[in-house]
Amino acid sequence: MALTAPGTAGSLGSSVTERDAVWQRGLAWVEAQLPEFILPRPLDPDDVFPLKALGELARTADLLCRPRDLPVEMQSRARALLEFAWGQFGEGRLFVELLEQRPWPVLGTMYSIFEPHGFDHQGARQALARLVGPGGLTLKQMAPQPRQTPRQPLTRYGPDGAAVLALALALAWRVVSLASPWSEQRLFPHTALAKCPRVDELDDGQAYSLTHAVFFMTDFGSRPQDLPVSCREYLADNAPSWAEAFRRRSNHDLFAELALACCCAGGQAAWAEAGLGASQAQDGLVPGPGLRSPELVARATPERRRFLENYHTTLAAIMASFGVTVGLERR
Repeated sequence: MALTAPGTAGSLGSSVTERDAVWQRGLAWVEAQLPEFILPRPLDPDDVFPLKALGELARTADLLCRPRDLPVEMQSRARALLEFAWGQFGEGRLFVELLEQRPWPVLGTMYSIFEPHGFDHQGARQALARLVGPGGLTLKQMAPQPRQTPRQPLTRYGPDGAAVLALALALAWRVVSLASPWSEQRLFPHTALAKCPRVDELDDGQAYSLTHAVFFMTDFGSRPQDLPVSCREYLADNAPSWAEAFRRRSNHDLFAELALACCCAGGQAAWAEAGLGASQAQDGLVPGPGLRSPELVARATPERRRFLENYHTTLAAIMASFGVTVGLERR
């Protein structure tokens, strides 16, 4: 079954020149916002939000750095984002410091982004190995996400969220070639995506679970064959209408993530580029659905608030647009 559904997400067309690609305009906005990604000093080890934002920037750069046939200028700009993020993580030293204070496995998902691009830190690798090795934390203690505080607005997944987030850990430890207690084969059957339920529209939690199950099973598109064919066909059949429903509710974040999931599954999402382009501001920002942390918003300047409310959706739009117009390279 074809995984392409051009023109099915509403009345928007899909003809966009490469020069006008959403990901290129979004990249310019992100580059202008790099100071907002700088980690605060001193860093509060209980405040995961700045680390989360930096990790998402690194993931976006990871996708942009994979193709070998991009123009040299674009390759250099994508690499610069990775180098910036790696520098903010102290070239790996910060992972060691944080793991000593708060042994959270989620830090491994951030570190694993860098190793495939030649950035590594032996101390961080050793700390991650100890985390799951003899004498490390027990599985009961190792929740797939750190404890929440008012300054940790974490995504609300569906009922299968624990299995989906554990898939992220399985991927991270596999990418850095470290043994772990997590297994995609054991975890994936516990996700909603594995069951391919008949759903006319997804709620936010269901959508986040479904898209992230695709991301983690396929290593963000580098191994689409690791997602069962039935799930790929299910996604191709349903994602356009699900995405259109989110677009009509102005949730461009989940619109973008569903499009990216289609690309990660080895298909296309020709319907997505025009939809993202229609929502994109002149400076390249793609508006988000709002921030769930009143505390973060209340103490932010107007400029900082604009960043906080929109950076994640802009990054998601960059990755989706890149997948649609350039393609996702397999490792």
